[in-house]
Amino acid sequence: MTKDEARSLLKVHAGSNEACFDQGYCFKLRYGIKSEEEIEKLFDEIFACLKCLKDSFYKENISRDLLADIQSIQAQSILYIHQKETYGERIGIYTEVLSETLVYLLENVEQPFVAYDHYKENYDLK
Repeated sequence: MTKDEARSLLKVHAGSNEACFDQGYCFKLRYGIKSEEEIEKLFDEIFACLKCLKDSFYKENISRDLLADIQSIQAQSILYIHQKETYGERIGIYTEVLSETLVYLLENVEQPFVAYDHYKENYDLK
């Protein structure tokens, strides 16, 4: 995946690419998740994008659009959790992992994806 492809896909998941909005993570949170596998696949895609874009966080001037898209994903996740929907606990875990990873990326931690790489063994996913 190129950086441009990763950025474009992250926009889809955040809902800021209107042409493909219905294929993204935020859309599924708003309008219905069909299965745990579906939302996990989208979550994994978000992290594939972040891993590809890792260097973008280490620049002196981080893209406001990139941060806004991640914040949009986090905000929509929090709204979903508060609605006490079917997959709320799982989305809560995803949100925690995404938040921790974002902090690590912004702090330029050597291994910023450790929370993502180990979340399946660190959390009881029901």
